[in-house]
Amino acid sequence: MAAALQGEWSLDHNENYDDFLKAAGMGAMKRTMAVKLGGSLTITPLGDAKLKVKTVNGPKTKEREIPIGVEFEDEGVDGATAKGKFVFENGKMVGNFITGKGKKLAISREIQNGLLVQTMNFDGTECKRFYKKK
Repeated sequence: MAAALQGEWSLDHNENYDDFLKAAGMGAMKRTMAVKLGGSLTITPLGDAKLKVKTVNGPKTKEREIPIGVEFEDEGVDGATAKGKFVFENGKMVGNFITGKGKKLAISREIQNGLLVQTMNFDGTECKRFYKKK
């Protein structure tokens, strides 16, 4: 499944992203900017059990290596350290995390109608981000 997700993707549109960021504790001014800014996502396989994922949201770039099926720590959307893991199931890359503040964060990435759809749920508030292949 990693093969379908790999490549460079440009943000096309969002659904409910403002509410998601608000639930994560982001202030109104930052949310307004984040929702309006474009973004990109680059996924590169690093062998059988690891992906390199680069996300660009406006001026902020985050690049990390993600082990598949192995628990790891990363910065959560609320700024706290989150702990969890990604796996591939039912054609999706699925991650479930618990932040240092005890909040649940679920992320899935899948291909739908030629778009990479990233669904994120932060403690009950869900959003979707749709990316087109570059």
